[in-house]
Amino acid sequence: MITDHKRNSLKEMAVQIAALYQVGQVTALLNIAASEEIIVCYDHYENTFDGLLVYEEEQDQWYIHVNLDRGNSENSPRGRFSLAHELAHYFIDEHRIGIKSGAIAPIGSRNDLNPQNEMEEEADYFASCLLMPDNLFRAVKTPKKFSLDTVLQLSAAFQVSVLSTAIKFAEIGTHEICAVLSENGEIRWSARSKDFPKWVNRFKRGQRLPPRTVAAEFFADSGKRYTGIETVSPNDWFEATYNADRDMYEQCYYSDSYGYVLSVLWFD
Repeated sequence: MITDHKRNSLKEMAVQIAALYQVGQVTALLNIAASEEIIVCYDHYENTFDGLLVYEEEQDQWYIHVNLDRGNSENSPRGRFSLAHELAHYFIDEHRIGIKSGAIAPIGSRNDLNPQNEMEEEADYFASCLLMPDNLFRAVKTPKKFSLDTVLQLSAAFQVSVLSTAIKFAEIGTHEICAVLSENGEIRWSARSKDFPKWVNRFKRGQRLPPRTVAAEFFADSGKRYTGIETVSPNDWFEATYNADRDMYEQCYYSDSYGYVLSVLWFD
């Protein structure tokens, strides 16, 4: 886990850079790379990595390689996050110095919500702050009544993935939520806002979804796509020992491209 001090310093640096290259609410990443004379290469690298930062000593030149084969086109949300992640490695002093000196071997990064180490976790967090500065994120006018549409609207405004937006909203959003990502019926990742009830989960990473959830219905029968807001019991997802009489809502986002389901849970 990144310390709070480190997170704050990464956020401060990312927000300062973003402010110089903001086009509306969108951070112009290629302009940032150009200003640092970094050559960005979009090419086919099979299923090896999403992004890779490389320093060529003989040329005294930095390169960022972005993998088209994993859906990282120039304007796709995945491609934008991959580029932001590699820019993070460049701007974070310890990363850049280590790569340039050879102390850190260039290792391709993968956007799989499971950072390989602290260095990758730092780059993920920097990328999120670069793409979605707090002040701009909070300033977007969204519907007063929260739903998955709020996350989708923010995702479109910043041209970032729904997953990245859900993580950001859980961190600094204006409504209590819990977001759970599942794939092939198994839990891959979850995040909750600080004001969401501190209930114990009925699920763990790598385990099957709780059977009475809306997401589990999809994997039990792929024809059952519930895209609307469903009222569920808190005890379907959590060991709710207090305030369990509140209605909880679950709404799912289905990604055909990557085969996952994102469940967003909230209360009125």
